[in-house]
Amino acid sequence: MSNNSRTPRGKTRTFARLWMLFRTAPQLMLSSKVPLHLKAIFGAALVLYWILPDLMPFIPIDDMVFTMILIPWFTRIAEKYEQPTLPTRP
Repeated sequence: MSNNSRTPRGKTRTFARLWMLFRTAPQLMLSSKVPLHLKAIFGAALVLYWILPDLMPFIPIDDMVFTMILIPWFTRIAEKYEQPTLPTRP
């Protein structure tokens, strides 16, 4: 029997990954290394989706789902700019 029989290991990893993404996205938005156009696309997509009329007005569930889909996309692309570049050998 596992140490934590209530939550399978996969669910714990999923929650940890989701928490990391929500913590990382604001840092990437404020980073000077991430291109402005990438920040603008991410921010505009979120703002427009939350403001424009949608399928379920006054119920933000679909807006939250869209946000949860967009954050991993943004962090995956923006983290490429945050990674330090390795020095080249002569």
